[in-house]
Amino acid sequence: MSAWLRSVLGLSAASLAFGALAGCSTLQVKVERPPKRVIATTSAVVAEARESWSGAAVGTSESLAAYNAAVGDLVDRFAAGESLAIRRSGTGVIDPSPADRIIPAARVQVRRLHARSASAGVGVPVVMWFDRENPVVRDEPGMNRTGLALPATAVFDPRRNELVFYDTLTVSSARIRGREVRLATDFSAPLAYLIHKGPNRSIDIGSMIFTARNADRALLLQLQPFDPNKIPVVFVHGLLSRPEAWTQATNTLLADPEIRKRYQFWYFLYPTGLPVWRSAAILRSDLDRFRRTIDPKGTNANLQRMVLVGHSMGGLISSLMIREGGDHLWKQFSDRDFESLNLDPAAREDLRRMIVFAPRKDVERVIFVATPHRGSPMALRPIAGFAAQLIQLPFAEVSRSREYILQALRDDARSILVAPANSLRFLRANSPLVLSILNLPLSRRVAVHSIIGDRGRGDSPDSTDGVVPYWSSHLEGAISEKIVPSGHGANEHHEGIEEIRRILKDPAGRAH
Repeated sequence: MSAWLRSVLGLSAASLAFGALAGCSTLQVKVERPPKRVIATTSAVVAEARESWSGAAVGTSESLAAYNAAVGDLVDRFAAGESLAIRRSGTGVIDPSPADRIIPAARVQVRRLHARSASAGVGVPVVMWFDRENPVVRDEPGMNRTGLALPATAVFDPRRNELVFYDTLTVSSARIRGREVRLATDFSAPLAYLIHKGPNRSIDIGSMIFTARNADRALLLQLQPFDPNKIPVVFVHGLLSRPEAWTQATNTLLADPEIRKRYQFWYFLYPTGLPVWRSAAILRSDLDRFRRTIDPKGTNANLQRMVLVGHSMGGLISSLMIREGGDHLWKQFSDRDFESLNLDPAAREDLRRMIVFAPRKDVERVIFVATPHRGSPMALRPIAGFAAQLIQLPFAEVSRSREYILQALRDDARSILVAPANSLRFLRANSPLVLSILNLPLSRRVAVHSIIGDRGRGDSPDSTDGVVPYWSSHLEGAISEKIVPSGHGANEHHEGIEEIRRILKDPAGRAH
């Protein structure tokens, strides 16, 4: 059997063994073409919108249907390049002119969501798409490779004869011709369209195995332009996964007006073959980059109240954001002073970023979802060892000083770290690597919560989610602990998502 074939078979087996470590659902998205319409003049469509407005404003079904149909027609005409009167500014108003594309949300057909996060009302929900180089979004610190899709709702103001697009992430109603009306909304369509424009997968085996070539792609991503009036919620995915693993949670949370008012969502993307210490160092660095970009004077109070939500291995990375390293970490593996090591400058700085850190002062709350604080028995299986050998790590600087580092370690630690301490080796049950995190001092100012799956068997504390046993996911001192009837994908289970929503809405984060 050729080496190539052995690798392919090994990767396939590894994916089967570890596929449960991350949610694997992806969306099925289809963007329909505009339907053929009866030819009418723009003035006739405007007249229909004006005539039906009064009934639509009080909720008369026939008038509302006629008004929304007319508004939809006007949106199509504007998107096709027809010159129409457009409101450019105002409370909650988005100027649609810079958008690269405007698509009525009803034409974005989505499958595999728990439910569509949409509501009836006045106006036509749309997806407002901005390419990544669009001036409106290009200076945002967390732009992905494609762009941003924002939810908006178009209405026609009969008093000013204007088409108005409202940002439904910030407003849920509008005052039109002296009357406050509830806007129709659709938050699933922009989310699905954004995912549709990208990889649209939540499992990424290649990024784990070929970590070296993907390491420079690790970064925080935004769902919307930075809003200084909202608290960031940072989602951290787990092994073999991508930010798409949070699709169900994001979709559900966006349906809640209180959540939309208080929070904005960021996502940490990273190649999951990296050791947890390195991934945590990258996240720290990118959080600092965001702050320098969006709040250089450090005056925004909401950026001091960040919430981290980590699934599986992402929970371990989140845990390292609120613990103290330095000697507390290094002395678990070595009796020598770190500063005394004979390392070249690049290796010293690389190790320092992973080892020396303090609890972040800008994190107020952490939600651990199916987190293996004490590792997973699955990572002890032979296939995990095979997969671990395939992972390619980007440690050129450290490799040049490898012998000096190994000499500084105690004998018991040297046997652990003699092989690359990648994520799979890190996750072994009761490994000193994973337990080293629990041994670090935890910030007392941060509230922590646990969400744990028991596969619906109701047998906690003797339970398991199929990957992580309760004895590993349980964390002493958590403000709340919620057992949900899920497997390891508690981040996608509706009760797990509901618990995230409950925690975000409860300022005290109390257990119910």
